[in-house]
Amino acid sequence: MLTLYNVISSDGFIATKDGSEDFIPDEVWNDFLDLCTKYDALIFGKNAYASIQSFGKKLVEPFEDLSIPKIIVTRDKNFKPKTGYIVLSSLKEVAVFRPNMLLSSGPKLNTAFLKEELIDGVILNKLPIAIGEGIPQFEKGVHPQLTHLPELDTEKGNDRKLVFYKVVYFLIR
Repeated sequence: MLTLYNVISSDGFIATKDGSEDFIPDEVWNDFLDLCTKYDALIFGKNAYASIQSFGKKLVEPFEDLSIPKIIVTRDKNFKPKTGYIVLSSLKEVAVFRPNMLLSSGPKLNTAFLKEELIDGVILNKLPIAIGEGIPQFEKGVHPQLTHLPELDTEKGNDRKLVFYKVVYFLIR
Protein backbone atom coordinates (compact mmCIF):
# COMPACT_ATOMS: atom_id res chain seq x y z
CA MET A 1 0.00 0.00 0.00
CA LEU A 2 1.32 3.44 -0.96
CA THR A 3 -0.12 6.54 0.71
CA LEU A 4 0.58 10.04 -0.58
CA TYR A 5 1.05 12.80 2.01
CA ASN A 6 1.20 16.50 1.25
CA VAL A 7 0.75 19.69 3.23
CA ILE A 8 -1.64 21.88 1.28
CA SER A 9 -2.79 25.50 1.50
CA SER A 10 -6.47 26.35 1.69
CA ASP A 11 -6.34 27.33 -1.99
CA GLY A 12 -4.79 24.00 -3.05
CA PHE A 13 -1.02 24.49 -3.27
CA ILE A 14 1.82 22.45 -1.74
CA ALA A 15 4.44 25.20 -2.21
CA THR A 16 4.71 28.77 -3.37
CA LYS A 17 5.44 29.50 -7.02
CA ASP A 18 9.21 29.55 -6.32
CA GLY A 19 9.03 26.21 -4.46
CA SER A 20 9.21 27.71 -0.97
CA GLU A 21 7.24 26.21 1.88
CA ASP A 22 7.56 29.25 4.16
CA PHE A 23 3.79 29.32 4.72
CA ILE A 24 3.91 25.94 6.51
CA PRO A 25 4.16 26.29 10.31
CA ASP A 26 6.89 24.34 12.12
CA GLU A 27 4.42 22.18 14.06
CA VAL A 28 3.43 20.53 10.76
CA TRP A 29 6.91 18.96 10.64
CA ASN A 30 6.13 17.15 13.89
CA ASP A 31 2.86 15.88 12.38
CA PHE A 32 4.88 14.51 9.47
CA LEU A 33 7.52 12.85 11.65
CA ASP A 34 4.78 11.20 13.71
CA LEU A 35 3.03 9.99 10.57
CA CYS A 36 6.27 8.51 9.22
CA THR A 37 6.48 6.15 12.22
CA LYS A 38 3.29 4.44 11.04
CA TYR A 39 4.88 3.34 7.73
CA ASP A 40 7.54 0.85 6.64
CA ALA A 41 9.37 3.31 4.36
CA LEU A 42 9.28 6.90 3.18
CA ILE A 43 9.51 7.86 -0.50
CA PHE A 44 10.33 11.28 -1.89
CA GLY A 45 12.08 12.88 -4.84
CA LYS A 46 15.42 14.59 -5.25
CA ASN A 47 13.91 18.07 -4.84
CA ALA A 48 12.13 17.09 -1.61
CA TYR A 49 15.44 15.67 -0.34
CA ALA A 50 17.19 18.98 -1.09
CA SER A 51 14.40 20.89 0.62
CA ILE A 52 14.61 18.73 3.76
CA GLN A 53 18.39 19.12 3.90
CA SER A 54 17.95 22.91 3.93
CA PHE A 55 15.75 22.86 7.08
CA GLY A 56 18.60 23.00 9.55
CA LYS A 57 20.00 20.52 12.03
CA LYS A 58 17.16 20.90 14.59
CA LEU A 59 14.58 19.62 12.09
CA VAL A 60 16.75 17.32 9.93
CA GLU A 61 18.24 15.21 12.73
CA PRO A 62 14.91 13.78 14.00
CA PHE A 63 13.99 13.00 10.39
CA GLU A 64 17.26 11.22 9.70
CA ASP A 65 16.94 9.34 13.00
CA LEU A 66 13.67 7.74 11.89
CA SER A 67 14.15 3.97 11.84
CA ILE A 68 12.39 3.48 8.48
CA PRO A 69 14.14 3.39 5.09
CA LYS A 70 14.14 6.73 3.28
CA ILE A 71 13.96 6.25 -0.50
CA ILE A 72 14.81 8.99 -2.97
CA VAL A 73 13.37 8.45 -6.45
CA THR A 74 15.41 10.00 -9.25
CA ARG A 75 16.66 9.15 -12.73
CA ASP A 76 19.81 11.17 -12.08
CA LYS A 77 22.50 8.46 -12.00
CA ASN A 78 25.03 10.95 -10.56
CA PHE A 79 22.88 11.89 -7.56
CA LYS A 80 24.58 11.02 -4.27
CA PRO A 81 22.64 11.72 -1.05
CA LYS A 82 24.08 11.51 2.45
CA THR A 83 24.59 8.08 3.99
CA GLY A 84 21.36 6.51 5.20
CA TYR A 85 19.28 7.11 2.08
CA ILE A 86 18.38 4.64 -0.68
CA VAL A 87 18.27 5.85 -4.29
CA LEU A 88 15.96 4.06 -6.73
CA SER A 89 14.97 5.05 -10.26
CA SER A 90 12.07 2.74 -11.14
CA LEU A 91 8.57 3.40 -9.80
CA LYS A 92 7.76 -0.31 -9.97
CA GLU A 93 10.92 -1.12 -7.97
CA VAL A 94 9.91 1.42 -5.34
CA ALA A 95 6.30 0.18 -5.22
CA VAL A 96 7.34 -3.31 -4.06
CA PHE A 97 10.08 -2.19 -1.65
CA ARG A 98 7.87 -2.47 1.45
CA PRO A 99 4.17 -3.28 1.98
CA ASN A 100 3.15 0.01 3.65
CA MET A 101 4.92 3.17 2.42
CA LEU A 102 4.43 6.92 2.61
CA LEU A 103 5.11 9.12 -0.42
CA SER A 104 5.71 12.83 0.16
CA SER A 105 6.80 14.67 -2.93
CA GLY A 106 5.95 17.24 -5.56
CA PRO A 107 3.65 17.23 -8.58
CA LYS A 108 5.95 15.38 -10.98
CA LEU A 109 6.59 12.34 -8.78
CA ASN A 110 3.05 12.37 -7.33
CA THR A 111 1.65 12.30 -10.87
CA ALA A 112 4.04 9.55 -12.00
CA PHE A 113 2.96 7.24 -9.16
CA LEU A 114 -0.71 8.11 -9.75
CA LYS A 115 -0.53 7.38 -13.49
CA GLU A 116 0.95 3.97 -12.70
CA GLU A 117 -2.00 3.41 -10.30
CA LEU A 118 0.38 2.87 -7.40
CA ILE A 119 -1.16 5.31 -4.90
CA ASP A 120 -3.86 3.77 -2.70
CA GLY A 121 -4.62 6.66 -0.39
CA VAL A 122 -3.99 10.36 0.13
CA ILE A 123 -3.48 12.26 3.38
CA LEU A 124 -3.63 16.04 3.17
CA ASN A 125 -2.46 18.22 6.02
CA LYS A 126 -4.80 21.11 5.23
CA LEU A 127 -3.74 24.55 6.40
CA PRO A 128 -6.05 27.55 6.86
CA ILE A 129 -3.62 29.69 4.84
CA ALA A 130 -4.20 30.87 1.25
CA ILE A 131 -1.04 31.68 -0.74
CA GLY A 132 -2.68 32.96 -3.94
CA GLU A 133 -0.64 31.02 -6.46
CA GLY A 134 1.82 28.19 -6.23
CA ILE A 135 2.70 24.61 -7.06
CA PRO A 136 -0.22 22.14 -7.12
CA GLN A 137 -0.15 18.60 -5.76
CA PHE A 138 -0.27 17.05 -9.26
CA GLU A 139 0.79 18.16 -12.71
CA LYS A 140 -1.54 20.39 -14.71
CA GLY A 141 -4.70 18.63 -15.88
CA VAL A 142 -4.34 15.71 -13.44
CA HIS A 143 -7.23 15.43 -10.99
CA PRO A 144 -7.46 12.02 -9.31
CA GLN A 145 -10.80 10.58 -8.28
CA LEU A 146 -10.77 10.53 -4.49
CA THR A 147 -13.25 9.18 -1.96
CA HIS A 148 -13.18 11.09 1.33
CA LEU A 149 -12.81 8.94 4.46
CA PRO A 150 -14.13 11.40 7.08
CA GLU A 151 -13.99 8.85 9.91
CA LEU A 152 -10.17 9.02 9.71
CA ASP A 153 -9.85 12.83 9.64
CA THR A 154 -7.91 14.33 12.54
CA GLU A 155 -8.09 17.87 13.92
CA LYS A 156 -4.57 19.15 14.57
CA GLY A 157 -5.36 22.52 16.19
CA ASN A 158 -4.96 26.05 14.83
CA ASP A 159 -7.58 25.19 12.17
CA ARG A 160 -5.29 22.50 10.71
CA LYS A 161 -6.67 19.11 9.81
CA LEU A 162 -5.37 15.80 8.47
CA VAL A 163 -7.85 14.71 5.80
CA PHE A 164 -7.88 11.15 4.44
CA TYR A 165 -8.91 9.87 1.00
CA LYS A 166 -8.95 6.63 -0.94
CA VAL A 167 -7.87 6.82 -4.59
CA VAL A 168 -10.42 5.40 -7.04
CA TYR A 169 -9.12 3.91 -10.28
CA PHE A 170 -11.44 2.90 -13.10
CA LEU A 171 -10.81 -0.18 -15.18
CA ILE A 172 -11.03 0.44 -18.92
CA ARG A 173 -11.65 -2.67 -21.01
